[in-house]
Amino acid sequence: MKEYTAKQIKQLEKNPYVFKVSKHRLYYTAKFKEDFWVSYQAGNTPRKILTDFGFDINMFGQKQIDSLVQHIKKQALSGNGFTEGENRQRRVPMKATSEEELSSPQSIERMQNELLYLRQEVEFLKKLLLRTTQGRKISHGDFREQI
Repeated sequence: MKEYTAKQIKQLEKNPYVFKVSKHRLYYTAKFKEDFWVSYQAGNTPRKILTDFGFDINMFGQKQIDSLVQHIKKQALSGNGFTEGENRQRRVPMKATSEEELSSPQSIERMQNELLYLRQEVEFLKKLLLRTTQGRKISHGDFREQI
């Protein structure tokens, strides 16, 4: 198991996405997990996301990164929100349920992140559709020339 040095712990504690860090464990905030998930769904690699969020990628092994992705994916797909810290009961819900919750800054930010992700997804699908239709035109054109 990886052990963080005192210098690395101090560096990690400065990152706003870190909930808690000890010699052997790194706990991320629910905000990090949500932002990570949105960025990951938009097609960014885990290493790029960690770098973009201010982490020194050299502190992480591949196994640790893979594990992080799996934990975040599991929490995102559970529909129960993201956990924060050691307490597995401390969850930040993904969806607002009341009008008051909908107007909260966290909910607005969550909706903005979701909107950004959906826009990126639509652009990706447009490009995919364009490539698919162009591929068909080319293959049909080549076929006609061969006849």
